[in-house]
Amino acid sequence: MRIKHRRRKSLLDTKQLIIFKYIVFIIFLIYALTLIFPFAWMLVNSFKTNIEFFSNIWAFPNQINFRNYSSVLNDFHVVRSTGSYNIMSMFGISIFITLVGTFLNILVSSMVAYVVAKYKFVGSTFLYSLAVFVMIVPVVGTLPAQYQLMQSLGLYNTMIGLFVLYSGGFGFNFILMYGFFKSISWNYAEAAFVDGASDFQVFFRVMIPLAKPSMIALSVIHAIGLWNDYITPSIYLKDIPTLAVGLRTLTATMVARGAYAEMFATMIIAVLPILIVFIIFQKTIMENTIVGGLKG
Repeated sequence: MRIKHRRRKSLLDTKQLIIFKYIVFIIFLIYALTLIFPFAWMLVNSFKTNIEFFSNIWAFPNQINFRNYSSVLNDFHVVRSTGSYNIMSMFGISIFITLVGTFLNILVSSMVAYVVAKYKFVGSTFLYSLAVFVMIVPVVGTLPAQYQLMQSLGLYNTMIGLFVLYSGGFGFNFILMYGFFKSISWNYAEAAFVDGASDFQVFFRVMIPLAKPSMIALSVIHAIGLWNDYITPSIYLKDIPTLAVGLRTLTATMVARGAYAEMFATMIIAVLPILIVFIIFQKTIMENTIVGGLKG
């Protein structure tokens, strides 16, 4: 009787687990659809004419055409004191800033995190505590002092100034890389030191290869943030519009003209690159990140 009772209880627990899994699956499926639907709706409407859009915003286009995309490339511009920028020129500016800014930030954050994690010196613990404290302070609270500093150094409204801001050694990336380097055994470095390697050689030839997968995952996440960054370029790089900054001007112009189909095409152009990058590197991100940090 006890064996039968245990079997029945086991079957009951299995059925409850299966039901729970289906419920969780349905909840996450609904959530995924709420994320996909706006993009799909925007994509469909980007192939319509404006007349078709205003006639029925939920209908499919009578025929697929790319006139809205060609119109966005040729008919809409953002004017600054440095010249006139269309969406492709702003696209190129954003790619350049994203690549250079990501490279500098990951490199500097990794170097600082490695030194603080692996070298014992006076103030190393304080630096880590300071990094955590800096993350607590709201960005808005530091803007006035940061703005004045950039102007005093002559870096305001320059690419170099923007890269200086993006290459900060403290922040979210520092915290994650600190935890990663902390988990790496120092035996690798000691073996390299025995062979005559310098501190720089140990970092670039031993530690960087070990951290490469995690750095790639972190780079993708950080690049997405820089690509979508609006506040920093809009404040510190007024004369050279990035895609995120120029998109606001372009969409405002299109709404004023009633060119909603062109506006959707503009948004698709802006979102598509990051979507492609995430799809390509999603396996790398998932394999090298865990809840609360990076895999060691």
